[in-house]
Amino acid sequence: MTDPLHDPRPAAFPRVSARRLGPVALPLWVRLVILACCLVEGALIAAGLFGYPVARHATVMLGGFWSPVFWQGIGLYPFQQWVMFLSYGLLHAGLLHLAMNMIGLAALSRELMRMMGTGQMALIYLVSQIAGALVFAWFEPAAGPMSGASGAVFGIAGALVVQTALTLRRRQRSTAPLVRAVALILGLNIALTFAMPSVAWQAHLGGALAGIALTLAFAARRKSA
Repeated sequence: MTDPLHDPRPAAFPRVSARRLGPVALPLWVRLVILACCLVEGALIAAGLFGYPVARHATVMLGGFWSPVFWQGIGLYPFQQWVMFLSYGLLHAGLLHLAMNMIGLAALSRELMRMMGTGQMALIYLVSQIAGALVFAWFEPAAGPMSGASGAVFGIAGALVVQTALTLRRRQRSTAPLVRAVALILGLNIALTFAMPSVAWQAHLGGALAGIALTLAFAARRKSA
């Protein structure tokens, strides 16, 4: 038997990628989304300071998500019922709303980037934003406007939870800490919904479900390949 304390051979250490342990740069599409949202909000704040608060109202009218416009197919301009699926995610109700969503997007996407390609992440973000609006329209057919990137951010969060759970399961590690973290996030979101009735929890739900479903589909495709 070889004595490990006196074995002259060098010990074998697992090879770990420095890229995955060190800081991960945000994907280009995430930086562009954050930049676009900040520019839009900055322009609206500037318009208000210069005496044009109507600019925010007009932007919400044209770019916010309106359930009646979707169901009736009649908007203020051609194809508004489809354009608003993309435009509503660029609009926010102020600096706090913007900061919460953009900080969340940056933090979540940075972690998900360690486990998933940028193309799949971008698809999850886009589909989650659309799904969030659809679920909002389903639950609130006469409501509007709805704005913000929360639905898409929740899609990224759902993808991160699923991808982390799959990774822990593959490595035969306990998922209990992840379950507790998810329970805490859900509890805080429910509490926030009751504290602030204007929060579009329907968009959060739709985005999260889309992110979860797409991540599971990606995993099944990799497994069958």
